[in-house]
Amino acid sequence: MNNKIKITPLRKVLLLAAAFLPALAVGEVQLKDISEVAGSWTLESVSPSLTKPKVAENRVWEFRPNGVIVTSGFNRHFGREDSQQFNYAVVNGRILADNPGRPGKKEEFVVYEKTADSMILQGGMEGFYFFKKK
Repeated sequence: MNNKIKITPLRKVLLLAAAFLPALAVGEVQLKDISEVAGSWTLESVSPSLTKPKVAENRVWEFRPNGVIVTSGFNRHFGREDSQQFNYAVVNGRILADNPGRPGKKEEFVVYEKTADSMILQGGMEGFYFFKKK
């Protein structure tokens, strides 16, 4: 009796998909509520991807428990110090925030990685946001 399993093109695709599916799920931390991000975080850098060079930042993002984010510090886009305030919520495990530069528009952020003292958000206009707890 021949115990070999014939590898068809469909099986190849399924095996390949199974190999990569666990890696796709690794990069997202599902938030339960606002309390998991509440507090002051220093935005240290941003990058369009995890493998590209980071652009240094030095802004504070305060995620308030009442659903307001206050960002302050040097704004490299405006070339000066500023402070902005906008609303956010946790929806389906992700951060959904007003876009301060585009009234009526929302930005979605996935918590890519989070520890007690650091957090990486993916989304918005920069791609990846690298924070340290203040």
